[in-house]
Amino acid sequence: MPEFIEAMPLDRLRPADYNPRRLSAEAFGRLQRSLDLFGCVKPVIVNRNGILVAGHQRTKSLKAIGVEHVPAIVLDAEVGLHDEIRFNLLHNSVETDGSTVRVPACSEDEHGWSWLDPENISVRARANAVVQSEIRRLISGYGTWGSVVADHQGRVILNQDYAVVCRDLRKPLLVYRVSVQEADELVQWLEGDYGVYDYSGVEIKAYNQHKCQMHRLSGSEGISNRSTTYERYVLPFIAKSGKGLRIADFGAGEAAYIRRLRGQGYDAHWYEPHVRTGGTTGSLDVAASVAQIRDLQRDVASKGLYDVVVLDSVLNSVTSLTFEEYVLIACNSLLADGGTFITGTRSLGNLEKKWRAKKKTSQKYRCGLDFLDENNFSATFRGGVWTMQRYHTPETLRETLGRYFHEVEVKGAATGSNIYAICRKPRGLDAGRRLLALETEFNMEYPGGYRHNRHKPLTKALISACETRDSEIADIEHG
Repeated sequence: MPEFIEAMPLDRLRPADYNPRRLSAEAFGRLQRSLDLFGCVKPVIVNRNGILVAGHQRTKSLKAIGVEHVPAIVLDAEVGLHDEIRFNLLHNSVETDGSTVRVPACSEDEHGWSWLDPENISVRARANAVVQSEIRRLISGYGTWGSVVADHQGRVILNQDYAVVCRDLRKPLLVYRVSVQEADELVQWLEGDYGVYDYSGVEIKAYNQHKCQMHRLSGSEGISNRSTTYERYVLPFIAKSGKGLRIADFGAGEAAYIRRLRGQGYDAHWYEPHVRTGGTTGSLDVAASVAQIRDLQRDVASKGLYDVVVLDSVLNSVTSLTFEEYVLIACNSLLADGGTFITGTRSLGNLEKKWRAKKKTSQKYRCGLDFLDENNFSATFRGGVWTMQRYHTPETLRETLGRYFHEVEVKGAATGSNIYAICRKPRGLDAGRRLLALETEFNMEYPGGYRHNRHKPLTKALISACETRDSEIADIEHG
């Protein structure tokens, strides 16, 4: 079981190589003032090997104000990188509190740390089932690693969700007691901005994003996993428009839908930079990606740009805003004047709805807690590597796509699993930015820094076709 040390020397702690929380200078100063006023009411978490798991900014602030000791919980088992970061993220997430919890009242002279039997925890209201599920997983694996803050009247003001899980699992609860007045003041301090999540310290490679791909049409063990983007928007549009359309799927994954369309006689093409032999569990097949690039190059050179460009569940799997821009420039560059661009991506509203839920619902492909940075990216550990997920609202999706297309129609409920967009009239873009995006997207990095460098004929063909397209559009617009 973890060991609680009320006063651990700060000089015994070694910081982790990462810190997924970034504070501004103003927030760092406010944290120092709150620690000076109230002391450290929340223990830091220390790995068995002496590495600080959670509490980096607190220890820096304590040192800055001249404090030499900190309350700490030392985990009994050594924690790997994945759970170290999950501890850190969850430990800092005071904003996720949503349940209402009471503990027994105590005398006013009781101040500081004590342990409480789980039967004395009273849960008045539950929320944040996804948060509690992650807390439960970490307690089950490592023991009671957290704590709560409560006033003398028994009101829990910090980490209510942690208290709920201790009650459910019948685990003892570490409580820090403060007066009612102190609790009211502390609540005001806790509501301030204490930084944003920052995943720049976690090395995330684009070639690992295939872990986010889902096999389309049929999933593992016979479970259907149909693409709502294709089923609701792409296939009906194509069926209505006829087989004369030329179609391109960018970031096609295992390309189940686009291959089926080609088998039905459609002029269909696709590109996936990180094709895997044997699906998502196989090795990278660079030759297959190069073959797709050559197919696109020959097709664009002979027939021009495409009537339909599909981007299915790719925007949610970009690793940065820069790569989001490059992906959309590539799609703009594939689309003919008069063509239609169709995309679907993950909805932020659905994620927020899951956070607010009282009960955790079953999910086939997503079962963890997402901590979002300032651009609505979340880092997730899948298959032994870190990956990114990006979430959009209808407003952010409309604004983003509006930079690349004149007409943007957003579809789907804001709280649905996905939101979608149908776009037309590709915008003319800066030539240098277009070249950089195409050079990047069609010559992606592979393990070891390898690049195939077989992209230049396609890049040249697309740039030439876009110059012609954009000049024709400009001539029409200027009469």
